Amino acid sequence: MTTTAKENLLQLKDLVQAIGIEKYNQASEILSGATVGQHIRHILEFYLLLVSGSFTGTISYDKRERDLRIETDPAFANTIIGRLLSGISTLDVHQPVRFDADYSAAGAEDKRISSSVGRELAYCIEHSIHHQAIIKAGLIDLKLAHLVSEDFGVAYSTIRHRNDSCAQ
Repeated sequence: MTTTAKENLLQLKDLVQAIGIEKYNQASEILSGATVGQHIRHILEFYLLLVSGSFTGTISYDKRERDLRIETDPAFANTIIGRLLSGISTLDVHQPVRFDADYSAAGAEDKRISSSVGRELAYCIEHSIHHQAIIKAGLIDLKLAHLVSEDFGVAYSTIRHRNDSCAQ
């Protein structure tokens, strides 16, 4: 699973290297005024919290820093991706962790759930793919879809299904 996470991050790295700073920061109407950079930041911060939480034993995706440097500076985003690629290599997917979340708008319903690094890594991969699909819509809006592969933002199960259907 760490290999899949690294492949996922490398897809993001390729996009961030190719897009250029202007388009990385260009608001897209189809993204409700958000930018590709904002979605990249969002994805990377989930991975960052997973890696740091593997050391502390607690993961809370609600505790994101929302670091503007990641969302506005593609070079900095790629530095973070490099750190994540190294950090993911150190993960023990069997390690138990506590997952903390609050699913209320008022911020008053803390939930603590037993989990594992592997389960949270799977979540980060799926979360990333979901946001990659959103990013792809933004790239289409910005006339930049050529910067990513056809499989960017597509679930691995869907890719396998497509490949199996074509083979028949």
